[in-house]
Amino acid sequence: MVQVLDCTLRDGGYYTNWDFDPEAVRTYLTSIARLPISYVEIGYVNDPAEGYFGEYYFLTEEKLRSVRAILRPDQKLVVMIDGKNYKPDRLGALFRPIAHLVDLVRITVAPNALGHGVSLAKALKDVGLKVGFNVMYLSTFQNDISQIRTAFDEADTYESLALVDSYGGCVPAAVSKLFRELREALPNKTIGFHGHDNMCLAFANTLAAIEGGADVVDGTFTGMGRGAGNLRTETVLIHLAGQGGNEPLDYQALSSAVAPFDALRRVHEWGTNLPYMLSGANNLPQKDVMDWISKNRYSVLSILQALQQQSGGEADLKAYPELQAGSFAAKSVLLIGGGPSVIRHVDAISRFVAKTNPLVVFSTTRHLALAPRIGGTQLLCLPGHDAFRAGARDHLDGIAAVVLPAPPRVPGCLPAFIELPVFQAPPLSMDKQRKIGPVSDTGPLGLALGATQMLGAQSCYLAGFDGYEMASVSEQELSREVELALSLFRKANGSVKLTSLTPTRYDLDQASVYSLVAAVD
Repeated sequence: MVQVLDCTLRDGGYYTNWDFDPEAVRTYLTSIARLPISYVEIGYVNDPAEGYFGEYYFLTEEKLRSVRAILRPDQKLVVMIDGKNYKPDRLGALFRPIAHLVDLVRITVAPNALGHGVSLAKALKDVGLKVGFNVMYLSTFQNDISQIRTAFDEADTYESLALVDSYGGCVPAAVSKLFRELREALPNKTIGFHGHDNMCLAFANTLAAIEGGADVVDGTFTGMGRGAGNLRTETVLIHLAGQGGNEPLDYQALSSAVAPFDALRRVHEWGTNLPYMLSGANNLPQKDVMDWISKNRYSVLSILQALQQQSGGEADLKAYPELQAGSFAAKSVLLIGGGPSVIRHVDAISRFVAKTNPLVVFSTTRHLALAPRIGGTQLLCLPGHDAFRAGARDHLDGIAAVVLPAPPRVPGCLPAFIELPVFQAPPLSMDKQRKIGPVSDTGPLGLALGATQMLGAQSCYLAGFDGYEMASVSEQELSREVELALSLFRKANGSVKLTSLTPTRYDLDQASVYSLVAAVD
């Protein structure tokens, strides 16, 4: 009978930076100890790394021992390493302290890196560990199993081999055929399947893998996992229980296991959508999809086009008049961000504008409906497809002009319904500029500060750049982008003071808009 491997904490960590509430983890572990789950993959074993990652990215002997104490004795405790990050000579020191607690180490490898994976497997076996491979990108070789020939030739070096539908682009017929071939080639090995749900086929493909001879199938509760997510563990458990081959299912334990991750799903909203479907159908990397969706900066169409044009392709090259010091009278500039403080303090911001006459620059359309109340001469920055935000087209009457990034830019930044003067400005030059398809990714603040530079403003006020109290992973990324933009602007424009008029968590000089209005009075 097929066995289930649950990897919720390992794969779900992509949404939480491998941080999980301790009580939620205890509920999860005590629940799965009552469920027919044979393998529990708890997270990664890693050397120290830059950036913040939680404890399930850096598993320790203490953490593994505490997990082991909750699981049933027959449940196998599994950890993972990313094969490309390690050399064989490092693994002994990394794993020797925990080897007695771990039942299986899975190594993620690309098909063309199986040779390196074999060398890692040998090093782990020298420590006394059992090893499995998670071979990625199944949809790229589903019709040509010879691409993983190394796994057949080196079968003595590992215990299990799981094929990962990384792009979620496989279809059941191909999966079933492939697993029959795999079963024939590796009759004495444990073979498994890890499905992603880009095309809503994770469950169907899992059933096909079982039909083809898979011994183990991976899942996560509520499908929590990178990008579009995975096979839902609860789905396959209910299905297998209905087949009558597994032990009776404890539905109370199942409900308890699902609950904490269902709550997280409402926060992070994993699951498939149109861009993820396209990435699955065309073998495109869903990490890129995940990154661009989280920015909420580009239309679905542009994400699809960009993913298909990674190495070049269409870009908007149209030139508009350059924004410059003479374009508008702008001794001072007020940048309006998307934070809720703009709504709360709009009347005070309006009085500040009326009495000090800064050029008002909307870095986003989020608060464009407040433009008539804020007043003054107003510009609107459109770095991406923000103009398509619901209601934006209805609040353009007070806008004097639109500012676009200098070309090349993402097509569609300027929709046809905007009939206003258009200027272009080079966005603030960012370190390690990221790209969306063939053009650079331009953030709202990067363009607004670039416009401020071009206008030659002597002072720059900000409102609505609040920061985040409890930031999600995507919000943390956006927060880092804002901090970097502010830092780079200061370096390039040391004489221009950046002052926030509303409460902010960013590294900005702070001045109360109420104090400044009172001082003017």
